This record gives sequence, C-alpha cells and structure tokens, in this order.
Amino acid sequence: MKRLAYKPDALPPGARRLLYGGYCWLNRHAALLRTIGALLRRWPSIAGRFGLVVRARAVKSVLTRPRSFSNTSHAPNLVAGDYLIAMDPGPVYHDDRALLDKRLKVLTVQVHADCEARQRLAGLPQSRNSVSFDLIDDYLMWIVHRAIEPVFGTAAGNVAEGSQVAVGDPGLQRQYLLETRYVAGQLLAGSISTLDVQRRAEACAGALRARIKGVIGHIRSAWGLPPSYPSADIERNAVGLAWIAHAVTVQSGALVVQELLRHPEVYRALRSKAAAIGAPNVWNHVDFRKSVHNHVLELMRFRPIFPLLVRDVPRDTVLETGGQKDAPCAGGKSVVMLSIAALFDPAAVADSRRFCPHRDWGTDEDLRWLMFGYGDRRCPARKYAVDILTSALIGLLTLPELRLAHGDGKAIKYTGPLMSRMRMRFA
Repeated sequence: MKRLAYKPDALPPGARRLLYGGYCWLNRHAALLRTIGALLRRWPSIAGRFGLVVRARAVKSVLTRPRSFSNTSHAPNLVAGDYLIAMDPGPVYHDDRALLDKRLKVLTVQVHADCEARQRLAGLPQSRNSVSFDLIDDYLMWIVHRAIEPVFGTAAGNVAEGSQVAVGDPGLQRQYLLETRYVAGQLLAGSISTLDVQRRAEACAGALRARIKGVIGHIRSAWGLPPSYPSADIERNAVGLAWIAHAVTVQSGALVVQELLRHPEVYRALRSKAAAIGAPNVWNHVDFRKSVHNHVLELMRFRPIFPLLVRDVPRDTVLETGGQKDAPCAGGKSVVMLSIAALFDPAAVADSRRFCPHRDWGTDEDLRWLMFGYGDRRCPARKYAVDILTSALIGLLTLPELRLAHGDGKAIKYTGPLMSRMRMRFA
C-alpha cells in the first residue's frame, strides 16, 4: 500500500491553511465526493494500493476487522480526552460501553424531542414577511439538547450550567452547547486544523472538562454509582456523552435539511402529507412518522456527516478491495474509507443514484446505517439520533415552505467543516 506521508504539525502555516481549507471544502460537497467515489469504484484494486476503500463489500470488511483496522485513528482528534470512539476493544472499552448503554436506556427521545420542537416552533416567526431564523441556534440544537440531557439524570441541569445549583439559565446552557460544538469540530478535521482552530477547540475542551469535574458528585449520584467507582472513569464518560451525541446529531440535522431542500418535490410531498394529517395528529401518526424516519435515513445517505472514515493499520495485513485483487497494507499506515461511495455502490444498493426512502435493502439493511459505522463498532445511539431528527423534521414540515435566507448574506456559515449557522425564511 502506498500513501503520501506528511506530518501536519510540520507544515508551514500557508500550506496548513491550504490543506485545511481544501479538506473543509471537499467535506461540504457531497455530490463531488459521490462522483469521485463512483470513479474509484471502477478500479477498486488500484484505489486499494493507495489506501482508499470505496466498494461496499470492502468498507464492511474493514469495519468488521477492528484489530487490523483500528479506531485509534480518531484519538489525535479527541481534544476533550479519551472516549469510546477512539478505543480498541478491551476491558476499558467494554466497561465504558456498558455504562453508556445503561445511560441510553433511560432516554425517551421522541417524547422530549416532540415537546421541545413544539415549543421552539411556537417561538419562530410564522409569517412569510417575517425575519429569518437560524435553524441551528434557534431550533435544532435545543431539540437535540432536551432529548438527550436525561442521560445525566438529576444532574442534567448542573452539567448544562456548570454549577452546583442549576437555575435554568438559557445563557449558560447555550455556552455549554457552543463548547460541545467546537470540540466536535476538531473530531472531523483533527490534526490538519489550523492552529487557531485547534486552540479554540482545546480551550472549549478544557472548559467542558472543568464543567464536568465541578459537578462530578452530582453525576455520580444521578447515575447511581458507588463511591468506589473511579471519578476519572465517570469524568471520561460524562465528557464524551456531553459533546459527541449533541454536536454530531445537530450537524446531521442541518445536513438533512440542506439535502431535503435540494429535492423540492420530495419536500413538498412531505409537507402535503403533514397538512392532510393536520396538527396535533401529525406528531403521533405512526405511518407518517415511519415515512419521515425513512426520509431522514435516505437524506443522511446522500449527505452523511462522515463521508470519509480513517482507520489505523497497526500491523501488516491485507486489504480487501472488493475487486479482483486485494491490496497489501503496511503496519503504521492508515486507510481511508469513502463511506459515501459505499452507500452508492450499485452492487449493494439497488438503483443507488435515485432518492428512494422506501427502498428494500434486503440483506444489506445494515448498510443503510453505514453513516453510524458498521459491525460491533456502530454508534450505540444511532436509533436515538434518527428518532430525534425525525421529530425535528416533522416540526419543520408543519411550517410554511422554507428556503435558505440568501438575502441575509451567506445563508450557511461554516466553522471549519461544521455548519455553525443556517438562516431560513419562508418562501
């Protein structure tokens, strides 16, 4: 396997900015990545020699061989400390995963997401002549926050406000959500980020760790953990729960809406169905919710938050390319999976270029969730995330037709690879 070797930390500032800018630009253009993936799928063996994995069968093979293709590739990007996403299987991973699964079981995300969505909708402008609103700051980030904050139990308010006594201050809660956003941004770009972006991520990570450490007693009590349970383990898991679930789900929601607006016929058909059902039944209509759920997954297929996935190669091995020839992989290198290419592989996805939320995936149903990983290392909160986004999208479908508010300058503002603003107005 041949790979161009470089050390981002050794790059001159100009080259680093160019590399970072190119990565962020490419990450925002899913259609271009799909085209590149389609070209590479024609010659998978050649792509494999350069450490690129593009066919669905090959991507699944990599993700189900964690000892040969390791998640430690994420570790340099986790400025807030170790977390499950960058761990190899072992005692710490399994203990942390057990704690995470236990906390996730307390969630009833549809109830909380629906409730918050209704409240946020009531506060949005309802007239076509009204000013624009920010989909992320005024809507998505609060719905996701309310839906997942019960993982902290009775300590939820203490965590969100960073204090021993929570008073329900929206300003403090917003600061908390911004901290998690900038920490998450570093997960996507990692070591190629410019130095000022890294400094901000590190500062927010420090604030987030301090916030958690300051209320560790509340978290221990809320989680029902004995005094003997190590505080460092509680802190590590609490920090991870605080940032990754929230920021990644919010960003996925923004991408879902962005992609939906690129399919106006689909958007209008969903709005028509929502109007026919009417409020308040639209929130609890089983068939409609299932349909929106399927649309969310299909929109995420077209625009996944992680279109590229990297895995470390700890020792010499062989990479299955999905072509006629496999590729040797040297230990110490890494492979790059174009997960977006795998999601459009016609060998696994029938009529893959067509937008089809009700497609029959057959034996490849698990591939439908590839944006959340595959095999034993799939995101344990994947179904919760899609349920939250389903509630958020149902709420938007009850509004008059939306469009990007280009009249307010740039409708979408990026902070590195992440959207930090998405201004919307009524058509």
